Amino acid sequence: MHTTPSDAATEAGPPTPISPVTAIASRGLHTETISWGPKPGAPQPIEDTTAAPPRPPKRLLPIPPRKPEKPLALHDSWAIVVAAATVASAALAVAVWVSAHIEVDPDLHTAALFVHLASLVLGFGGVLIADYLVLVWISGRSTLADAIRCAHRLHLPIWAGLGGLVASGAFLEPNLTSVLTQTKLILVLVLTVNGLQAPILSRRIAHNNAVHLPPHLTVWGVATATISQVCWWGAVWIGFLNAEH
Repeated sequence: MHTTPSDAATEAGPPTPISPVTAIASRGLHTETISWGPKPGAPQPIEDTTAAPPRPPKRLLPIPPRKPEKPLALHDSWAIVVAAATVASAALAVAVWVSAHIEVDPDLHTAALFVHLASLVLGFGGVLIADYLVLVWISGRSTLADAIRCAHRLHLPIWAGLGGLVASGAFLEPNLTSVLTQTKLILVLVLTVNGLQAPILSRRIAHNNAVHLPPHLTVWGVATATISQVCWWGAVWIGFLNAEH
């Protein structure tokens, strides 16, 4: 029996479809093991215990609030200066009254003379140092703040010296009828009042924020220093003339 091609295809089974796309060979997948820690049995790294411990973070200190500028004190009032000048005038009047109504023996006179000279050195020396500090500032070798601060510390010896001069002078038997003695008393009174108003000037200068002093403060300072020097040197000179005669 002769078979046809169709019959052979039927006996061989259904035809296998042929894809026009070339088959791609499968690639082998590389599987790797991901380790999240040291492998079991692997040597462990030795921790270096000699290394310095980590420094703690620096703590920033809070910045304190800036203090407001100190206002002028109560004793800067001109009314208080006038009251203090009145008290000083009364004290000077008491010293004059005592000198006219007391009898001084030679020993008391010698002691009073020693206190008088020591008070002159203390008070007049403090004034000269204060004026020297101002000259140092004017020459540019110091700041104004330093000059004012150092001069402020000299107020106590200056006032102590002036008080010692008035108290001891009452026991030196001054000639109250002499024109020179009366002039000396006026100089001492003017010197006292000038010294009482000087702290107001110092505080006005300290609270001045300008680079240069205003004209009124400059004139005020020059006048204060001039009055102080004239009164001190005048009183010293009159005291020297009275001692000679």
